[in-house]
Amino acid sequence: MSTPVSHPTPPGRRTTSKLADPNGPAGCGDQWQRVNGVFQRHFESPDMQAVKAVYASYAAHGLTGQPVWPLLVGPPGSLKTVLLMSLDGLPETHVIDQLTPKTFISGYKPDSFKVEKPADLLFRIGSSGKIICPDFSTILAINRDHRASILSDLRRIYDGMLHKEFGTGEDMSREWRGRITFMAAGTGDVDRHFAVFASLGERFALIRWSRAGREAAQRAIKQDTAKVQQEVSEVAHSLFNDVQGIDPSVPSDIEEFRIPALGDFIGYCRTQVVRDSRGSKDIIDVPEAESATRISQQLCQLAKGCALLDRRSVVNEEDWELVMRVGFDCMPPARRKIIDALIGGPGSVAERQCKTLPESTRRYAREELVAVGVLDKGGRFSERSSFQLALAGLQ
Repeated sequence: MSTPVSHPTPPGRRTTSKLADPNGPAGCGDQWQRVNGVFQRHFESPDMQAVKAVYASYAAHGLTGQPVWPLLVGPPGSLKTVLLMSLDGLPETHVIDQLTPKTFISGYKPDSFKVEKPADLLFRIGSSGKIICPDFSTILAINRDHRASILSDLRRIYDGMLHKEFGTGEDMSREWRGRITFMAAGTGDVDRHFAVFASLGERFALIRWSRAGREAAQRAIKQDTAKVQQEVSEVAHSLFNDVQGIDPSVPSDIEEFRIPALGDFIGYCRTQVVRDSRGSKDIIDVPEAESATRISQQLCQLAKGCALLDRRSVVNEEDWELVMRVGFDCMPPARRKIIDALIGGPGSVAERQCKTLPESTRRYAREELVAVGVLDKGGRFSERSSFQLALAGLQ
């Protein structure tokens, strides 16, 4: 893989590289060091922060509170499938390649005289499970009505309950309750379906991957793909041993100030703006921004999941940096580049990357950020945004 784009680090805070701290038992970082070693050996400059974010989402399933639903976004061949499939075979984990409106709960009523395996995925899983969908892009490409039905089901599943009524001539209603962690991957098509994800209520936490380059291709040519997948899976499985029963605490500064401020900022930054589709592209509607509650819950759970991987009892600065990265990944890419450039300042790498965007793309993204109140009309952070970023430690 190519070297990942740098992400903002709060000024004045040291970037933590130590994997274990006094809040965890001796050697608590050994499991993650083994994971890191396998990825470094088999892949070119792997984005280990992104890898850890995915595994932290999985680890967070065992915590109380909202689950974390990661959506890996990147071009084909950028490690997404290898990473998700490394979780296959773990307890309560189910891999699916296709979803239909009847996948989760169907109207099929089994013969009462036969012992049959439930036809419905949720009833086969039970009250707790993880669903892995390696190619979410196929869902975005299906019939519009079917897609809407699937996304509606996902909304309710995230909230812990799905109830359906079927007109089968009998009193036929079926209800599932439980906890599901849904993990998926998709290509850049995801960003072209911005409205679709807005309709889902932003249940997903996006984790973005950069394109694999020539060096990665050279390594891939020489690889035994099946053997590499097996080795990655083995080390990933060992990562989740003995993490049950740990519920890391979150320092008050992070839990009460930084995460809520970051969640509020991200909520405004990713608000969908409706433009005239008939040619002028003028902004015709600016919906109210989402509340910061759900994304803040997800980010806090993600921080705890990250601590779990290191067997730590307290969230630390390394976990916070991962949370910031995922929060910023949830923004539409063009808006994200403008935000990064403003945080980085004149002459920064982020500013140079922003200037690589087509002028029309930059103009549209800037107009939208002004419309939702993230920037003022002069293109600088608004008072509200400056306050949010200061609380989050980014200004």
